[in-house]
Amino acid sequence: MMKRLFTIFLALVIFGLSGNSVYARKVKALSQLERREVETRFYDTADTMKVMKAAANTLQDSGFVIQEIEPELGYMRAQKTFKKRFMNKGRVVGQSFLLALYTTYTVFTYGSTAYYMVDPSRKLANEIQEKTVVVDSNVNVEKFGKNKTKVRFVLVEKVLQNADGYSYVKSAPARIIRIYKPEVYQEFFAQLDKSIFYEGI
Repeated sequence: MMKRLFTIFLALVIFGLSGNSVYARKVKALSQLERREVETRFYDTADTMKVMKAAANTLQDSGFVIQEIEPELGYMRAQKTFKKRFMNKGRVVGQSFLLALYTTYTVFTYGSTAYYMVDPSRKLANEIQEKTVVVDSNVNVEKFGKNKTKVRFVLVEKVLQNADGYSYVKSAPARIIRIYKPEVYQEFFAQLDKSIFYEGI
């Protein structure tokens, strides 16, 4: 009876974890030209330094911390860190199966092999907990023609995760993606428009 209840419990756990797994939404692939159009905006001013200052203010207002600025090159790098739940469904299902298997084996061996359960339990805990997400941004500001300034804004997201749940292993990126969602860039440039207006350009 106890074995049956435990099996049902594990099945519910696996089902719950699978239901909470995060799936990457399928989005239409953009061409290189379309990506560049999404990331780029032109402004009717030749004052690149003021545009760069406005871009720095926009990034800071959005929670980014400026990491590097090269005014002569018109280059700026900033970073933002936050927590996000992200689970690898395959790993969750696999480790849940191992945990169920080892738990059943432990019952049959009257607890003498309970240490087998430690490794999958640790790996599951690592999958379930929130991960650290680092978003790197690169901004290039350059003069375009006689009276225009071109701004290109690029975002890269990195999901950090301890290797298989072992806390003593240094966190490393489990997933690195370049963000192409147009609405993310539209929001940045909308805020940059306001910042440029306040700068009086």
